[in-house]
Amino acid sequence: MSATYVYGLVRADAELPDDLVGLGPSGTVTTVVHEKVAAIVGDVPLDRPLGTRDDLVAHEAVVDSVAARTTVLPMRFPAVIEEEGVLEELLAPHHDRFVRALDQLEGTVQYTLKGRYDQDVLLREVVEEDSGVRELQERIRGVPEDAAYYDRVKLGELIVKALEERREVDAKDIVDRIGPFAEAVSTTTPTQPEDVVNAAFLVRRDGAEEFEAAVEELGADTHEWLKLRLLGPLAPYDFVPEE
Repeated sequence: MSATYVYGLVRADAELPDDLVGLGPSGTVTTVVHEKVAAIVGDVPLDRPLGTRDDLVAHEAVVDSVAARTTVLPMRFPAVIEEEGVLEELLAPHHDRFVRALDQLEGTVQYTLKGRYDQDVLLREVVEEDSGVRELQERIRGVPEDAAYYDRVKLGELIVKALEERREVDAKDIVDRIGPFAEAVSTTTPTQPEDVVNAAFLVRRDGAEEFEAAVEELGADTHEWLKLRLLGPLAPYDFVPEE
């Protein structure tokens, strides 16, 4: 009895790319078919626990390569099951739900857009635009650090508040501008002050070029103060239907 790693699900008649390399010892990736659905599977290393960065990279490489060619329902990493369980425990009992999910995602891929401020440019703009920040900065200029301690704390608070307000506006503008080129959008709250946007876009495969062009145009308009990074096409990780 051997363990099998499941990368994701596709339609039974889907063709996988020839150059897929899995995370298991053999690197082989194939499918197990049940009626209208097929599981993308491979072997799994049994001599160590899964979850390393290399494992995650290999998992995403397989799923995203498949997504570039056909509709795929990605499994959450890691997904390990006994070999016979792929059919008996995964595909057979959940067949209809998987078909519905594939129907909902048909012809789509995911793009993830991340944006980060150029800190020097942003801070300069905050000082220029916010009179309260500008006046307080001028007041403590040249004053010994200990003597201006509370003013420095207040200045830091004012800057953080201004950055948060600016980020909220800019993030909305970015999503509003790119969103019309997508079927759906899923946003994640940034965790760092300089991060502006982290959004996933579900894009029709036949509209990918138009979407990419819109992002490129956005980048050209904002390059002086915003650094954009576009990832994709990817499997629709953020848009897997709940039911």
